[in-house]
Amino acid sequence: MNTGMIYKGIRYAAVGLIFVSLVWALYKGTGPDARPAGFSFSRAVELYADEKYEESLRNYETSIREHPDFIHAQRGRARTLMQLGRDEEALEAFNEVLERDPGSAVSFANRGILHDRMGLYPQAVADYDRAIKMNSRLGKRLDWLTRFLQNRKENPQALADRLQTLRAAGHGGTD
Repeated sequence: MNTGMIYKGIRYAAVGLIFVSLVWALYKGTGPDARPAGFSFSRAVELYADEKYEESLRNYETSIREHPDFIHAQRGRARTLMQLGRDEEALEAFNEVLERDPGSAVSFANRGILHDRMGLYPQAVADYDRAIKMNSRLGKRLDWLTRFLQNRKENPQALADRLQTLRAAGHGGTD
């Protein structure tokens, strides 16, 4: 058995697989599914991650105008309004999102955070409780890898801990 021929065959197969994967990536990256809500949504997400909230909001709003049924853009808009401190608008936006998608545990958690910031503690307790019941992982702290990937220096208080604190302060019922 000639090992030189085997290695040559493996090398050609590897180069061929690399070529096929590049062609596939280019094909999938340019199709209509590559950006389901258009360039504006993708750009809004990038800007939000870079903490450029005003620009992010403009792009979320463009995405919503272009793709009014794309709920992820509406969620992003609500979160961005909250980051900008436009609490009343953010609350209205979260309410609209939850009306359209009442199964979104993350949206309940985010609206709970907003209620908490606004001092609406009984509403925050209700939202936190519902979010955690829908998805128990939301009640836990972020793991180190998630914090690293999201470039978070601090590990924020877990929702379950905040819920317990609010209940202990008399702002809501018990489990």
